[in-house]
Amino acid sequence: MEPGPYRWVVVGVSTSVNTLAWGARSTFALFYVAMLEEFAWGRGATALGYSLSWLCFVVWAPATGWLSDRWGARTVVPLGGMVLGVSLALTGQARSLAQYYLCFGVLSAAGIAGIVIPATTIVTRWFVRARGTAMGVLSAGTAGSAVAFYPVNAWLIVAFGWRTAFVVFGSIVAAVTVVLALLYRDPPTAEDRPRDADVGQPASTRPAGEAWTLRRALRSTPLWAAVMMTALGVIGYQIMATHQVAHAVDRGFQHTTVVWLFALGAGCTMAGNLLGGWLSDRFGRGWVFAVGSIVAIAGIGCFAVMKGPDDLPLLVLYTASGVGFGMRIAQLSSIPADVFSGPHLGAILGVVQAGGGLGGAVGPFLGGWLFDVTGSYRLAFMAAAIAVAGSAVAAWFAARPTKRSDA
Repeated sequence: MEPGPYRWVVVGVSTSVNTLAWGARSTFALFYVAMLEEFAWGRGATALGYSLSWLCFVVWAPATGWLSDRWGARTVVPLGGMVLGVSLALTGQARSLAQYYLCFGVLSAAGIAGIVIPATTIVTRWFVRARGTAMGVLSAGTAGSAVAFYPVNAWLIVAFGWRTAFVVFGSIVAAVTVVLALLYRDPPTAEDRPRDADVGQPASTRPAGEAWTLRRALRSTPLWAAVMMTALGVIGYQIMATHQVAHAVDRGFQHTTVVWLFALGAGCTMAGNLLGGWLSDRFGRGWVFAVGSIVAIAGIGCFAVMKGPDDLPLLVLYTASGVGFGMRIAQLSSIPADVFSGPHLGAILGVVQAGGGLGGAVGPFLGGWLFDVTGSYRLAFMAAAIAVAGSAVAAWFAARPTKRSDA
């Protein structure tokens, strides 16, 4: 198959395995409720397993990025799928908090990183001119994981119990990931590809001398700007995603209404992923990230001032602002890939995505802590808006052209 058409096969594979990987997190709330009914661990102690999976991602993301640079996605992604599948199955057998923290908190983070980082890296290597569009499709799998697996895992829990549901879901993740990864192919080399093929490095970022290494990237401003972009962005997103249902219910909205509207919000986020990726190829990553941030902040403002069921239009506007969040998500890997393209891109993207792990651990806790201290979500949502704005500033610096330092 020619290089051009096959790149979309690679996108399809990466989107599918990413959807499987993120499904373990996006459907955690279902298992969380079931575990609370069986154990007397308490909400904080049980939720800590979820936060721990984000925190451990900080360690596993750079490690799996380094491995993908050496072994390739076709090797690392199946290993990640098997680790994630085994970790979910073992979580279903947990009888103590220590077992639960080890299996879901530590091992699942390794499996998710082993899938997500190599799958993202190989897509960025196949694309240049349409990289934003490709990453928009890929990032849609994150929001799509909830749409795809919420009904599946809800049915499994009702039919077989949460323990068996974990085993079945883990088996699905492992088996499907291993099979799909067989379709991976490395992008053609500079000598093998046609001159107009959309693979390789863009002229604006092609190194004039030695290629980026992880050590050299760690001494550069764009890398740390990208880390801050990702960390702050995930903090803002996770504050809202974790606490939005509780706030809407506190304001008197019916649970059924909330569920349907936030399902619509997930669909808006997916649409934003695709739109943001496509627009960024035409108007620049920084500008699209800024526009998405403005839309997201406006939505947060609508949600924060909502007082009751009569403010349904404000809730609808908030769910529609998922388009803005999605436009931003599509840039989180495209921006560093534009700057740091080369043989060490996997390790560098791993460091950038580690910022997301840190943000995922901080965001849910910060939102809950601010609510406990103040008795409302006002400060929590203000913190989310500030984090979103800060990530937009960081994205602007991360996307700026830079010269390598040979120091």
